[in-house]
Amino acid sequence: MNPQDSSPFFSRNQPAKADNPLSPDGRFGRLSSIGWYGFVHLIAFFATIAMSLAMGIFNINTLSMDNQFVNTLTGIAGLGFVVILVLYLYFLMVITVRRLHDMNRSGWLMLLFLVPLLNVFMGFYLLLGSGTRGINNYGLPRETPVWEKILAWFIILITVLSFLASSSIISYMMGTGELETPQEVVQKGTQYF
Repeated sequence: MNPQDSSPFFSRNQPAKADNPLSPDGRFGRLSSIGWYGFVHLIAFFATIAMSLAMGIFNINTLSMDNQFVNTLTGIAGLGFVVILVLYLYFLMVITVRRLHDMNRSGWLMLLFLVPLLNVFMGFYLLLGSGTRGINNYGLPRETPVWEKILAWFIILITVLSFLASSSIISYMMGTGELETPQEVVQKGTQYF
């Protein structure tokens, strides 16, 4: 007979409950949070494009917006975009709360994103801060599934490539004279004084 079998019911280890990533309860490591941010952004992007195409706001043949864009958004179609926006913001808050929980911080710190300039530092803190090892006030660390790791590294790669591409385009435009350099902007702006 095992010693566990003779112990009372309440002293036994309870089975681990299933982790629901769409619930604010639990923890997300760095790669999990980046992967879920990427997933939520992609879903919201494609849902918005699909809604725009379905409502006739965006014409894929001419790649142009409808002239009645504001009228369309104030009608029934606007309600669909509001639903997408509310779901998008909710899931971003869930991911942020779970990331804060991984660092053993309260989810209420998410409100610091509403403070200008402090929100930039808060974003870097969530991105670069390390989670607590082992158990903390919010539970055990969550194992990062392979698909979250792949999606997170894909998002990181796309972000780095987009920064490199945009900086090379700006450099090219400044070199050809299509875009003024910051020194030229300051010089033209101060020539009246």
